[in-house]
Amino acid sequence: MRHTTGTHSRVTFTSRRFRATPRAVWLGARANNVLRRRGRLFGWGGAAWLVVLLAYLLLPAGARGVLDLVRPGRVEWRDTTILLARERGALARASAADSALRHVRLERNATLQAMAPRGLSKEQSAMRDSMALAAGALSALVQRATNAPLAESFRALGESPSLKGDAAVRALVDSLSDVERERDELGGGATVDPVFVALTTQAIAFGRAIQSLAEVRLGALEREISAVQAAPQPAAADSASLVLPDTTQAADALRRMVAQVAVARQSMSVARAANQAADSVNAGERSRTQLAPLPLLMVSAAIIAAALAFALALLEEMRSPRVADATEAERLTLLRVLAVVGSRPVPAERMRRAADRTLPSLLDPTFDAYRILAWHLASQWPADGVITVTGDNALVAATIAANLAAVLANDARITLLVDADFVSEPVRAALELPESPGLAAVLDNRRKWSESLISVAVGRSRTMDVLPSGSRAKGLGPAESEALVGEIQRAARRHDATIVVTTLGGAKHTRAGDDVIVCASQTRTRLATLARTVASLAANGARVRGVVLWEGDLPITQAATPSRRSFDADASRAA
Repeated sequence: MRHTTGTHSRVTFTSRRFRATPRAVWLGARANNVLRRRGRLFGWGGAAWLVVLLAYLLLPAGARGVLDLVRPGRVEWRDTTILLARERGALARASAADSALRHVRLERNATLQAMAPRGLSKEQSAMRDSMALAAGALSALVQRATNAPLAESFRALGESPSLKGDAAVRALVDSLSDVERERDELGGGATVDPVFVALTTQAIAFGRAIQSLAEVRLGALEREISAVQAAPQPAAADSASLVLPDTTQAADALRRMVAQVAVARQSMSVARAANQAADSVNAGERSRTQLAPLPLLMVSAAIIAAALAFALALLEEMRSPRVADATEAERLTLLRVLAVVGSRPVPAERMRRAADRTLPSLLDPTFDAYRILAWHLASQWPADGVITVTGDNALVAATIAANLAAVLANDARITLLVDADFVSEPVRAALELPESPGLAAVLDNRRKWSESLISVAVGRSRTMDVLPSGSRAKGLGPAESEALVGEIQRAARRHDATIVVTTLGGAKHTRAGDDVIVCASQTRTRLATLARTVASLAANGARVRGVVLWEGDLPITQAATPSRRSFDADASRAA
């Protein structure tokens, strides 16, 4: 009961310090953790995107939209195929009737040309032309006299070539000249002279008489011209048997066909207007339930899914926050972060020697972070020479412990690396060692300690001793736990540095030394778990030297797949 109370009090204390941090900093750390876990975020985003897209398609409006896309329209359209065929037939018949009418007209013209008399002779043509000239001149003079009834107009009409030889016209012209001379002699006064008016009236009467004779002469000329034109030479003898084709029936048929075309076009226009109105009504109904284009739906679903996935991941992170950085780990545990390590590409200048190229993939003793970690521990090395390394991820803890041991071995220390995790065997996986009975055989008295050690090269002429855990079918009992502690302490006396990799239960109950290093993984180790781990180790008498933070992707080896186990599972198994 005392142990439980002490543990809870330490956890409460660290949680208060953690909650005392600025809210903006805390939220920023949570958001950074969410963004660093891209695989989980993309997984949630894909699931959310699928859900949102299905929601678009399966909601009531979406279902109606999908049905509108799949099923044919429910609008009853008028079938314009028959009307179109009827219109084309009417057009064809109208074209045929027009062709028939043109053919009949061509035949009529040909018949008229065959029935027409032959042309006039040269003498008749010359006579007709001269009479036409005379008639034209006389008609112009008559028109002048009509428009301007003056003595000069009448005199010019009487003296024209067509009337000059007529005695009656000549007498009227002389009389007109006498009357005009008497009127000129009389002259015009200030008042109206009755004699002058009488002479003027008499002159106009003579002029009208001349005009009447001219019109008679003009009529005679026109009759003579018509007579000359109507008296051509007779046509051929067989022209009497020709019959003019009648175009009346063809014209009537064309009019009927044109009327049919107009009726067909009117019917087509009415049908198309009705279909357009039906389309407008159908478009209005579809617009209320119409889906957006599929690419737009997918993009909008992706945007909503991204926001939803980030919100869900942030909510999960806020409910159970994980370590974001070294500052947060130090603020939570009140311990120093000794190093921030992770996988890195080894520089080319450090891989020139064959000894460096043959190292396991996770062993990097030249990494400055591991060397700084070793210097921190060497400054206050424990008297018993044993340091226990534990963490929520067995392979992370084994990788850090192996590199720490390699750095100490390169510093000319006789180093021993012990794997006390009988379930995962993380050291064997990290160093890519073959299977061996290891520590399990030593505890079962099947092998000696010296027979189970494996020498691993860590550099040029530098090696370290490794004792793999081996596998056990059952856990350690009290007697076996005491034997394990005794064996490790006895081996530590023969080595300058002993690094033990174990689980949380082993670090609390079967710890060979008091100095412990806790390993945490960025964005994966929960803050509450880390705080509870440090508090429980301190309550069990351990001296936690600090925290080592693993940054980036978890280590992966070819020899074995890393086994991820939480502190809670370790604690339950240890209990």
